[in-house]
Amino acid sequence: MPTEIDDKWFKAQQKRAGVTAEDIAQRMGRDRSTVSHIYTGRIRMSMDWAQAFADTLGVPLATIVEKAGIAGPAAARQLSPGFIDSDAVEWIPEGREDRMLQGVAEAFGSRSGAVPWMVKSNAMAGAGLLPGDFMLVDTHQAERVKAGDTVVAQVYARNGTAKMVLRRWMPPVLLTVSRSGDLSEVHVVDNENVVIWGKVVASWRVL
Repeated sequence: MPTEIDDKWFKAQQKRAGVTAEDIAQRMGRDRSTVSHIYTGRIRMSMDWAQAFADTLGVPLATIVEKAGIAGPAAARQLSPGFIDSDAVEWIPEGREDRMLQGVAEAFGSRSGAVPWMVKSNAMAGAGLLPGDFMLVDTHQAERVKAGDTVVAQVYARNGTAKMVLRRWMPPVLLTVSRSGDLSEVHVVDNENVVIWGKVVASWRVL
């Protein structure tokens, strides 16, 4: 879940890079007071601002996103070049969307360890999960999933890339569910190259 911005870390990075709040603000055509408001939490950092901070400070966007509290480590890592073609991503909300999504997540019984994700592929279309749908993923249940559960898993490739996949858990494999309802074997969970990240405990569609 998003957390508070680590303003001390950002100020330390400014000092390291030899840049001022005004330098960062100029990237967005704004004055330094906006950066100050971001640090104090009066203004939530948007992805455009995150990119401006990343460019000015010379820090990866994924690190900026995590330190700004825009998203948790899982989503932040997905912004790095290593994470490609993921079936689902942790949702990075902004402004009014943030409040709306938080309200829906709470209505579904959101708790510590459960975070909103967005479906990005048709890997589980046969199970009713379509691109653009939202899911609540409970990371605390990663080691307690049962056969038939829908899960999010992390898959590493030999070339160093990685992706998040959305699958049905049928021990010891993860399966996709096509639009026709057919199952197909994709990955064997070995807890090294393929690791279950969390269980999908709820899903919804915004019309």
